[in-house]
Amino acid sequence: MSILTRYLLRQFLPIFGAALALFLGVLLMNQFLRLFTLAMLKGLPIGWILACFARLLPAFAGLAVPMAYLVATMTALGHLAESGEIMALRAGGFSHREIARPFLGLALALSALLLVVNHKAGPDGFHSFRQRTSEAARKLARVEVRPRSFTPLGPWRLYTREADPASGRLRGVYLVRPGRADGVRVNAETGRLRLDAGRGVELELADGQLQLPNKDPERFTAGRFARYRVFLPLAPPPAPREPDLQEMTTRELRRRGADPRTSPDHRREYVVEAAARTAGALSPFVFCWVAVPLGLGLRRRARGADFAASLGVMFAFYGLLVVGIGVGRRGDLLAPAAPWLADAAGLAAGAWLTRRAAAR
Repeated sequence: MSILTRYLLRQFLPIFGAALALFLGVLLMNQFLRLFTLAMLKGLPIGWILACFARLLPAFAGLAVPMAYLVATMTALGHLAESGEIMALRAGGFSHREIARPFLGLALALSALLLVVNHKAGPDGFHSFRQRTSEAARKLARVEVRPRSFTPLGPWRLYTREADPASGRLRGVYLVRPGRADGVRVNAETGRLRLDAGRGVELELADGQLQLPNKDPERFTAGRFARYRVFLPLAPPPAPREPDLQEMTTRELRRRGADPRTSPDHRREYVVEAAARTAGALSPFVFCWVAVPLGLGLRRRARGADFAASLGVMFAFYGLLVVGIGVGRRGDLLAPAAPWLADAAGLAAGAWLTRRAAAR
């Protein structure tokens, strides 16, 4: 690695790291509030929140990495241009191409990485995140048993004269399933309640009576017990759901798109999503052609002008990407090509800026 490359990387990497942390923090903030609230309600450890964030990072990296690259490139080059170091490098015999070469190499490496992230790692991580949060939402965190009142436990109702929340010990227990004339009824002198997190409640009763249903509604079968243990499952079974587009890998999108049973609207969505992932993965390469000539030629009139210019480029690119996705979903012929609108516009703007910078 040449001295010039090492010097430019020392200027680029700190800004890139700070911008990446900033954009990831902004993108993850909404999810953080949701996960923190869920963890507090369900009594989940901090490790669970960190594990969920680890699964979300690849999905959000597809947006955060290109934006951080754009900001870092324009800020680093703008600083070098303003301080006169670009002029000194040019006077020392270095061409604009040699100065831009490290940034182009980084753009190609990041684009290759994002191809894997957008098509495979991101969807897999987002799918795993959705599964973990769905499982956590079904977990039972606590059961509050109040004396001399009925406590709902799934389809059952629990009544007790006395209850100790700390130990779970009960006295004067009555357990019934309302709404069913042939249901089981249990009463006991003492008992103990234990919560099985994520599954249900276990009741251990002592010195009581069990009433069983009978075919004759005027009769019932009863028996006494010294000790009786019953488990009440409270966590509902997971409801079947169709995975979102963000949860499906590109291979799965193509498989569903090739299925003749898939509706035309869904087929277009799958084709557009696959194309948009590739177009988004190549955004660092596109940003390089815009950011390098713009950063080298930017004359800052106010502090933060390079950051503001990078935000303008960013909003224009992703705005065109959204427009391309919307257009692609309207017709089969436009579906594979329309998401590339932002990349095409970015490369055209980069070519014009490069020619303009070379003509100076």
